[in-house]
Amino acid sequence: MLSLIVALALIGCGPKEAPPVAPAEANPPPAPEPVVEAPPPPPPEVKNADLQVSITASDGTKVSGHVKRIERGESTYGESWTTEEKDLKFYVEGKGEYKKISWSEVKRIAISIPNVKDFDCLYSSEYSPWMYECSVKLKSVVTTKDGKSYLADSGHKWKFVTDDDAEHEFWLKKHYSREQDSTVVDLDVTNPENYALYGKLQTQLRAEMKSSLTKSISIQ
Repeated sequence: MLSLIVALALIGCGPKEAPPVAPAEANPPPAPEPVVEAPPPPPPEVKNADLQVSITASDGTKVSGHVKRIERGESTYGESWTTEEKDLKFYVEGKGEYKKISWSEVKRIAISIPNVKDFDCLYSSEYSPWMYECSVKLKSVVTTKDGKSYLADSGHKWKFVTDDDAEHEFWLKKHYSREQDSTVVDLDVTNPENYALYGKLQTQLRAEMKSSLTKSISIQ
């Protein structure tokens, strides 16, 4: 009996199996590389004109070149531009006619200033600070390729772009000089207008009238 108990005790103290080891977790797959989208291609260049043009400024400077694109200001001041075909005609009047013509119908435009002292100055409170402008009236005589003459009636700013990407901007009805005031107006001030800025704009106009203002455009 004693030997049986000892045998059982020895059996109970025998070697035990080690607990099963959990398999090591597999490393997660690497995150996919982010897809970098290629930038969209630039829009195709607009070429809406085929004109050989000579432009003469007030100081006698003359530039000539092939105009590949005509743009018209969406506003009087050319703060943004349009190349829509419907926007690239302008009104002329004369000989009992008032009609729109295209630039391909134009042979020559002679631009003069009827009164070099007649400045029109104003401000706009729609801007903050206020926007100031001065302008001088222009007289633009348009000669069309059929030999007729008209007065241009277009208040927009125009731009010719030549093959070398040079830009030539001009007006046909009024020439403008603009600048925004540097300070916001205190409405409690008796006279809030900045007359010094009017003077500065008029001085700038006088300088441009003798230098960069477009005086003639010839189109072949």
